[in-house]
Amino acid sequence: MLNRLEALKIFCVVAEVLQFRDAANRLDLSPQVVTRTIGALEREFGEVLFYRTTRQVRLSGFGEQLLPQARQLIKDSERLFQNRCQVRQDLVSGLVRVSVPDSPCMRLILGDILDGLRSYPSVILKWNVKLGALDDFDGQGVDILITLDLPSDNRWIVRKAGVTRNRIVAAPSLIDRIGMPKNIEDLQQNFPLSTVTDPATGRACPWYIHQGRQFFPAQPYLTTDDLYSQLEATRAGHVISYIQGMTCLPYLANRELIEVLPELERASWPIYVCHPQRTESCPRVDVVFEMLVESLNRRL
Repeated sequence: MLNRLEALKIFCVVAEVLQFRDAANRLDLSPQVVTRTIGALEREFGEVLFYRTTRQVRLSGFGEQLLPQARQLIKDSERLFQNRCQVRQDLVSGLVRVSVPDSPCMRLILGDILDGLRSYPSVILKWNVKLGALDDFDGQGVDILITLDLPSDNRWIVRKAGVTRNRIVAAPSLIDRIGMPKNIEDLQQNFPLSTVTDPATGRACPWYIHQGRQFFPAQPYLTTDDLYSQLEATRAGHVISYIQGMTCLPYLANRELIEVLPELERASWPIYVCHPQRTESCPRVDVVFEMLVESLNRRL
């Protein structure tokens, strides 16, 4: 049986990104589920919601009329359950220790959490930036962890919060000066690219695009073992770089960087929010945990 509210949520995400595959990634669903759900909605309404070709997806006239109504319905339902499930403020107090990857995107997430904690003035947030695999954490000095690693044991409660993918990015000033590459081969051979070296071997890492498709820049303009040096050189308009999404998203959002060849499928990784298993619920940790999941899902 069609869950109409969930189906409308899927419809709204597809309408926002206008790509069934991207919508599926954002929702942590398979593209087939998204396609079937939209088809079921179209049969329910007796109207076409999207016009689809091999090149693009666009809303139909009926879809454009439905979208604001669907968004309002979802917002109203979330408000209803939020009011019923609101945690008592007097139970939400104390220290919450969060460990996150070293990434500019995490600074945006921190701002979201601090905004949310205005409603919980007795919560003290300890925000640590730490590199390392999930298995390096013993679960004793951290309440919540954001990681790209899926836990290998049952010490952690895990929620998938989104998907991050690599982006080919450049400063608008560089593209204005030298133009946009026609395809991946043109990019590889004729444009100033950067590479990052593997600290263990000192060798340049390839640009791993997707499912085994990779290349080494023909004549790299910059080679570095420091991701932030690569980022700064890219922002300054010297090079085109292949950068992890969490690193460059803030600069894409403010148009300091633009995406090159965005139609290419690129390597992607899920992002997890984890907290150690415990015998009883801790309201302050639960509140921050849900805020982190919501912020990552929205930002990514």
